[in-house]
Amino acid sequence: MDIENPLTLADLRLKIDALDSELLRLVDERAALGRAIGEAKAREEAKARENASASAVLLRPDREAMLIRKLLKMPRKAASDGVVVRVWRELISENLRIQGQAAGGLHLTLSASDQSREVLVWARERFGFAPTYGYVNDPAAVIAAARDARNLGVVSLDPRGGPWWARLLAEPRVRVIAALPELSTSRPHALAVAAIAPEPTGDDLTFWVSDSPARENVLVETLSERGFAAEWLCTAQGLKLFALSGYVQEHDPRLGGALGSLSGIIGAAPRI
Repeated sequence: MDIENPLTLADLRLKIDALDSELLRLVDERAALGRAIGEAKAREEAKARENASASAVLLRPDREAMLIRKLLKMPRKAASDGVVVRVWRELISENLRIQGQAAGGLHLTLSASDQSREVLVWARERFGFAPTYGYVNDPAAVIAAARDARNLGVVSLDPRGGPWWARLLAEPRVRVIAALPELSTSRPHALAVAAIAPEPTGDDLTFWVSDSPARENVLVETLSERGFAAEWLCTAQGLKLFALSGYVQEHDPRLGGALGSLSGIIGAAPRI
């Protein structure tokens, strides 16, 4: 830009219009690639197993988080981190919608509660506006719905809702895959669950449940002695939920012995 002859408002608006046209062309091109990726996934899965469903592998929280982290590290002149995350979350959401059309797409199942409005906002921020959504009254119904690979479940961590997260200890496939709200630096207020095995990304939170009668601060100290950076999140009906910094394997031997008769890892969420 010429400092001595700055662009007029009309000139700047013309540049914005040109950029908008180019952005639309690129978004459409990306969406078309999403359709091609969905078709390629379906072909590969059809070879691997009979009656493969494209929606079974639609969501890749690990890959998405690493993509967004990479974008956030790129040089920018003015765009905030928040707008980068929101734009790409919507682009990813739209691509998943296109990839999963043949199998009915993705659906958000939320638990109706005092925080249902906030939970929906957090879910939309994380998963975009492409998935359909609906409410159920019981968090157990959210988990049941999440057994279907086309469904994502989102439930508040309000202790008044009970220790719904402890039910995941008995689930063979449903795991925590996201902590919400995603951009918050404070402790999670809700968790998203799905029939997906979390993968390590290099910056994760692992969720661990225990029925130990020990106080929460005592358990945090015990976990620290065993090499974990732990934060207490919630206690309900004698069951306690903690976030462990990093990706922790479900059968990590450090979590055995004297940490409760009913305890275990229930999933992990990548941070961005």
